[in-house]
Amino acid sequence: MITYNKETRTFKLDTPKLDCGESFQAPEVVMVYTDRGFDGMTAAFHRLYRKHLIRGEYKDKKRPILINNWEATYFDFDTEKLLSIAREASKLGIEMFVLDDGWFGKRNGDNCALGDWQVNETKLKGGLKYLVDEINGLGMKFGIWFEPEMISADSDLYRAHPDWAIAIPGRPASEARQQFVLDLSRQEVADCIYEQMASVLRSANVEYVKWDMNRHLCDIGSYGLADDRQGELLHRYVLALYRMQDRLTKDFPHLLLENCSSGGARFDPGMLYYSPQIWCSDDTDAIERLAIQEGTALLYPLSTIGAHVSDCPNHIVGRVTPFDTRGIVALAGTFGYELDVTKIPQADRERIPAQVAMYHQYNDLVREGDYYRIASYSQNHVYDCWQVVSDDRSQSLVTYVQVLSRANVRSRCVRLKGLDENRHYKVEFVTDDSIGERVVRGDTLMKAGLLVPQMSGDFRARLILLTAI
Repeated sequence: MITYNKETRTFKLDTPKLDCGESFQAPEVVMVYTDRGFDGMTAAFHRLYRKHLIRGEYKDKKRPILINNWEATYFDFDTEKLLSIAREASKLGIEMFVLDDGWFGKRNGDNCALGDWQVNETKLKGGLKYLVDEINGLGMKFGIWFEPEMISADSDLYRAHPDWAIAIPGRPASEARQQFVLDLSRQEVADCIYEQMASVLRSANVEYVKWDMNRHLCDIGSYGLADDRQGELLHRYVLALYRMQDRLTKDFPHLLLENCSSGGARFDPGMLYYSPQIWCSDDTDAIERLAIQEGTALLYPLSTIGAHVSDCPNHIVGRVTPFDTRGIVALAGTFGYELDVTKIPQADRERIPAQVAMYHQYNDLVREGDYYRIASYSQNHVYDCWQVVSDDRSQSLVTYVQVLSRANVRSRCVRLKGLDENRHYKVEFVTDDSIGERVVRGDTLMKAGLLVPQMSGDFRARLILLTAI
């Protein structure tokens, strides 16, 4: 741990205290070398993580299309409301229902009950197993949300063990988001939380867990460490977190685990070892996601990026974006829905089966292909474009998002990447059948480029499929 002395204006590296026979292993660093710029770096990182770091049942597997109830209901739900969403979702081809925050303890708002991981049967009448069995009966899988690292001041657990929160001994713990961070470096704390989680998972057929973590760590101190070991807490905390997730994935080997920390703050190679995907951001607006997912994909494979279609006006920024555009942007990730499917416009609801089919058609390519950045909206402020190419270069999917429409622009030339320059490709604008197919050589597409016609209006998107012939 590095500490800063304000008086001397110096930094000090606190080395761990090692007793006789003990050892210390520093965190590993992942580095790659390439002579092909950012595209080469990205490809190396993606292949390294996909092939050598991610493990488990879902390593090379298509993820189920899920619907999460958070932005649909927040804390205001009961069993019947959840089932009404699941019934409609199942008719549309959605494959998993995920129950988010609010199902445990006395959790009717964000100021209580973290740490009390028992099902609230006042809300979920009949209990969790009844809900899960009903959803399984619809042909859907079931997932659930936890925030295992946190504790609320208004919780039975905190009232029993206030010293389990991270705090400098002798000083009050600092509260943020009306919660504290649990000191998982203490084995009794980690065991207590894990056994609560495991009891819930054993009680019903839960096949997915979203593991959230929604505040920063501060006042770094532990009532479980001696004074001369307080500087070890952050390192011990991460190791304890790894042990808990390792235990979870071994005790429940068929579980799909998704990490989250208000979204992408959990993106880290160490976390990918335990979870093959990470929720990319709580900001679900499709246009905001262009920059968010671009930055994430610079290092992390598209298969790891949690991305959903959410409601409009968007709950974060209030923007209204076409339903098709939201689906196309979410396709560059794990793909799912974050909305109340019983309340969205009928026209949007009717588009979901086509989006589900689109996901199943292209996900193998998106999940396993090489990713190339063609243009960045965050730099040109007009449009965004990326491309995924299969390993044998026989197929490619190009995503083009026209963020802002412009006057007197008939088309835009985009120069593609990663194709076989000597092969011919059939070019199909799969989301706009008014544009005819054509056949173009790979070197022409990469050097001269492909003309993408202007669309009417802002926030419009197209998918373009290239198939070698």
